[in-house]
Amino acid sequence: MLTVLARGRGAETAYLALTRGDGGQNLIGPELWEGLGIVRTGELLAARELDGGRQFFTTAFDYGYSKSAQEALSIWPQEELLAEVVWVVRSFRPHVIVSVFSGTPADGHGQHQAAGIMAREAFSAAGDPSRFSEQLERGVDAWEPLKLYQTSRRRFFSQEAISDGSLDVPTGVHDPLLGRSLLQLSRESRSQHRSQDMGAPQTQGPQMTGVILLESRVGDDAQEIFEGVDTTLIGITVDLSDENARVAQGYLEAYRTHVLAATDAFGLDPMPMARHLLEARTQLRMAREFVGDAASKEFSSALATRLEVTNRAIYAAAGVSFDVRSVDDLLVPGQTVVVQAQLWNGGGFTLMGPETELILPVGWTSSLVEVSGVSVEGTIAPGDLAVFTYQVGVPGNADVSRQYYLREPRNGARYVWPDEPELWGLPRNPELVKGKATFSLALTADSSVSLLPDYGHNEIGSDWRYVGVDPAFGEFEKPVLVVPAVSVSVTPSGLTWPQIDEGSQEISVVIRSEAGEGSRGSVKIWAPEGWAVSPISQDFDLEEAGSESSMSFQVRPDGPVVPGRHIFEVNAQTDSGEVYGEGYALIDYEHIKRTALYAEASATVSVVPVEVRSGVRVGYIMGSGDGGPEAIRQMGAPVEMLDGTRVRDGDFDGLSTIVLGVRAYETRADLQSASAQILDFARSGGTVIVQYNRGTLGSLAPWELTVGRGSPRVSDETAPVRIIEPDAPVFTSPNRIGDADFHGWVQERGLYFASDWDDRYTPLLVLNDPGEEPRLGSILATQVGDGVFVYTGLSFFRQWAAQVPGAYRLFANLISLDPKEWGRFLARQ
Repeated sequence: MLTVLARGRGAETAYLALTRGDGGQNLIGPELWEGLGIVRTGELLAARELDGGRQFFTTAFDYGYSKSAQEALSIWPQEELLAEVVWVVRSFRPHVIVSVFSGTPADGHGQHQAAGIMAREAFSAAGDPSRFSEQLERGVDAWEPLKLYQTSRRRFFSQEAISDGSLDVPTGVHDPLLGRSLLQLSRESRSQHRSQDMGAPQTQGPQMTGVILLESRVGDDAQEIFEGVDTTLIGITVDLSDENARVAQGYLEAYRTHVLAATDAFGLDPMPMARHLLEARTQLRMAREFVGDAASKEFSSALATRLEVTNRAIYAAAGVSFDVRSVDDLLVPGQTVVVQAQLWNGGGFTLMGPETELILPVGWTSSLVEVSGVSVEGTIAPGDLAVFTYQVGVPGNADVSRQYYLREPRNGARYVWPDEPELWGLPRNPELVKGKATFSLALTADSSVSLLPDYGHNEIGSDWRYVGVDPAFGEFEKPVLVVPAVSVSVTPSGLTWPQIDEGSQEISVVIRSEAGEGSRGSVKIWAPEGWAVSPISQDFDLEEAGSESSMSFQVRPDGPVVPGRHIFEVNAQTDSGEVYGEGYALIDYEHIKRTALYAEASATVSVVPVEVRSGVRVGYIMGSGDGGPEAIRQMGAPVEMLDGTRVRDGDFDGLSTIVLGVRAYETRADLQSASAQILDFARSGGTVIVQYNRGTLGSLAPWELTVGRGSPRVSDETAPVRIIEPDAPVFTSPNRIGDADFHGWVQERGLYFASDWDDRYTPLLVLNDPGEEPRLGSILATQVGDGVFVYTGLSFFRQWAAQVPGAYRLFANLISLDPKEWGRFLARQ
């Protein structure tokens, strides 16, 4: 529907997501929580690039799967969340709101239910100046949308309701300009959500998308989505005085006439179309100048939008483009960087008197050092490129490029917005530097130049960017970021320490410099009480930008090993005295904009009474990405990563256990043909542990085992857990598992539990969300020949990231599971 409205109908359209998807699963990489929120924000923006909408968010943090709106709106304070939704409505000022969700249990996910509730409440509240009146002093006015629709999916409504009130919109009609249908374009947009496993086929042929009218302030006729809404440009004059309205309407009618003429002139030669569009813009400018200060906010806003759209059309038809490029992509405070503003006159006009300007953050400086491509008469001839080269100075106290909603720590399940209303709801920070070019357009004929009758003023803008070339894939672009001159990253940032271990373990510190002259100094680790570090500090000498150095430190107990969490703080001090105490990771996938995510330079050692069975050696088959291998190493077991060749060849010599990472069967095509090798390993006396997958395992499991998108899950991380078989070796050796091991879990107990299984599997735990029936499919084990096969939907991957002790202890038992002990346990049953 969004694609139809934006691309098909030309409506100004926006998509509001309550959350950034931070608590979801990640099919394409290891990012979780804030990092995953950055990935999914980027994917939503990539989708909007295709479907033509804008993107907004609230401060709501996706805390994980929820089964009721009541839970969601208790974790997110309902009135505060509504205020943010109302803010976005008042900022964007839509005439029509379409709610994707119903606000009922039919939505499934409790957060989706909350979104449906918010849509209805915001429709009522946004136009009431007494609701959230403080917003009216921060740059918005009350705004009353006229119609509220909801998508008419069958699970939301009865067939009778759909038949009576549904408005079906054709989406599968071939568009000759696109070369495909709007539905196909929307499916490509949906497929940008790669981390969510949402690739969609671009289906051909007739298709319909339906909505149902829920509320209307302009009548109940639902024959057309904008029925009763004045969508004409003339309609924006309704709040003007009679005289102003009469004159403005004349200009707007003239504008419409010229736009229609431009449409009729559309063809291989864009010049006639461009001239009509210039005349159309003149009419808009005259309407604006005539009304002046008497303009209503609606008139000014709508006219500004129409001028922006018309300008884009003019420059596209005239072949004029403007690009601002930085020669460096990662800048540091105090740096000077070359920036080029490129104005290309690719059409048939002559550009007269071109000038450019860089719009900089406070404290930044720029100086124009060279201009090329402009004639001595001050023109840019048709086909020529003018380059305005600047030196831009980044102040020494410049802030690093940190997303605005990440400047402060989260407040529970909500991000904290800074006191800058112009940022509220935006998907990401605006670019730091923008450029603009001004010029007049002239026709050239028989060596003479004549100005067009358009007040002579044109302005075109562009955000800056970095453009590079990859030898294999060609040109690419990146956003320009300001990063610290020295980055300090610690690996691992979380270290689970078996309490019986009185030796030492390694912490690595990576120092990276982006300063042009490099950086020199020393790194120091501060050990908490009862711990020691060797060496205490190490020197680094980085000679140029982009260079980095990794150094190892040994940490060990300095006395008895005390359970609990112990924090080692790390910083780097340069020879010139600057101190750096954080590092950053660049989240960079080909389909999204690169973004820096910052983390304090520290390592948290969590001492846990955990052991693994002597002789355990684990082979790990990575799936979509998780912290399993490092977690197992920290438990005290050696780990080997199994690539496709080893799996295909069944090269598992020396291994006692094979662990499949989360969603391995979905993301590793090689496993589909290697299931026999994995099961043969189990039959020969090995232990195989399969973590959750979203599809039925089929032949990948020894016996029938059903897992799918509708499989049970327990979203309450505090839900009671009952051990069905306390004497099973999974719970006795080498760690005795009890109720305390299920304390402190984060986000959820588990997901994609088995929903059906063969009697040869033994369920080991029973748990459920409040008010639901008991779930037995979280851990299933079965004997396979001389070995053991285990399926678990418990969310170990989240617990490892949060260093939850009980999750380490339970998984240590799983990898330590001795098939002979399991066989003796079964014999006793």
